[in-house]
Amino acid sequence: MHTKGYSNIPGELFYYITFLTRALPLRSAKNFIDSAIWILDMARQWPGYYKWLETGQWSYLKLMIQWTALFLKLFGDNPVYLAIDDSIVLRHSKKAPMSQIHHQHGNKTNLSRYVRGQCRVALAAIVKRSGCNTPLPLLLRLTPQAGNSGKLVIARSLIRALLEPLKDKAVTVLVDSWYMCRSFIEPVQAYNMAVIGQVRIDTVLYKRPWQGKGRGRPRKYGARYTKEEIKRLPLNSST
Repeated sequence: MHTKGYSNIPGELFYYITFLTRALPLRSAKNFIDSAIWILDMARQWPGYYKWLETGQWSYLKLMIQWTALFLKLFGDNPVYLAIDDSIVLRHSKKAPMSQIHHQHGNKTNLSRYVRGQCRVALAAIVKRSGCNTPLPLLLRLTPQAGNSGKLVIARSLIRALLEPLKDKAVTVLVDSWYMCRSFIEPVQAYNMAVIGQVRIDTVLYKRPWQGKGRGRPRKYGARYTKEEIKRLPLNSST
């Protein structure tokens, strides 16, 4: 690696790269360091970096866990705020990985209602830099073309993958209304994390089912709450 003329690179950058390299095998350290400092002249040819990224024996998940540990070391004062959202990267080719037709729920006027693209679910940490809240990407995952790994399943798996570095932190997860359902909220709360989001318009509240003895499988839901009953429920607020 050629370092002549690059003495103005911040020392923090070298510290960050060294910290992240600890999650990789020694044989991968050289390629990773070269790839991380793009402003330096590369010591190897492009095929070497391509081969390392495509077929190298290293774990991207271990690297992301180390990246999360670095974020917590720098900005990890309690509480920690995470955000989950999904976005569509437009694609023309059907050969692109996980490329399929998606509903364009952003209602953008210059796009069709249904578009071809790759849907990514992203987990980011919210940090305050220079007085502004900034999302810091931690993990991303493509939604598959087939199978049961929908966006709710993927969102839970992203949080589960980073439980180890987050286990001693007070974590609050911010999501949009798509993820505000029982199959996401309850597993996240089981990790001692709080969930904040807007209630879905199709959300239905049910009373606890009758727990007496009877024939058949126990009921999951009781009677449905009416609007008048919901208005009479006690209101709890927190700041």
